[in-house]
Amino acid sequence: MDDDLALALRLADKADEISRAAFTGDAVAHDLKADGSPVSAADVAVERAICEILARERPDDGVLGEEVGPLGATARRWILDGIDGTVLFVAGRVGWASEIALEVDGQVVVGVCTSPVHRRRYWAARGRGAWRRDSSVEATRVRVSEAASLDGGRYSAIPPLEALDGGRRALAERLGTAGSAWVPPSEHGALFVADGRVDACVQLGGGPWDFAALAVIVSEAGGSYSDLAGDPDIYGGGPALFSNGRVHRAALAALSGRESVNEG
Repeated sequence: MDDDLALALRLADKADEISRAAFTGDAVAHDLKADGSPVSAADVAVERAICEILARERPDDGVLGEEVGPLGATARRWILDGIDGTVLFVAGRVGWASEIALEVDGQVVVGVCTSPVHRRRYWAARGRGAWRRDSSVEATRVRVSEAASLDGGRYSAIPPLEALDGGRRALAERLGTAGSAWVPPSEHGALFVADGRVDACVQLGGGPWDFAALAVIVSEAGGSYSDLAGDPDIYGGGPALFSNGRVHRAALAALSGRESVNEG
């Protein structure tokens, strides 16, 4: 595990090198994929560079990338999102990051979320806790909040409320109806959960590369991750919920349109 985490952090260094060079704060040339979402050359370059390193250092491991697709073995495979938040990246806005995770026998055991523009990185490994480092400051362990109720708590959503259409916005706002105050995300809302800035974050959709790294980071920070059925599935496409664990059942109930339940 320590070797895998060390490798994941080196892969994040390479991702930062590529994405930082490609981001100027101006609009970035990009194409549109079949689903209408943007993809830039940096998205692809990050994933390909990581694949090259893995081919040398972990030739028996597989890869599942948003842009490169599935490659090789599935029992041990690295799950990659070269640029998470490409819509922000190509608009010259901050809030994007690169996400790297390792899945072993169906369980995500290592996760890194790295943002060179914010000069901030989160990482976790099963049984090792979740950590954050800002700039050159020494890494500190992060923990979820201790809130035990949605009423009087804080929530976020990805995409943020202003980017959601009517039906999806109404779903996310059910956490607010349950009594939580909205906190707009300046980076992924799951990271806000991991370090206690919010108690819950609902992500309306995505692929496994959008959930894998963040799920292990939030879990190792003391929180919970699941789809809306309560299963820790990174392959269901969302919506999915990240929480501090204490409000998880109540948040699932609110998102499902049921009355809030006592967390006990």
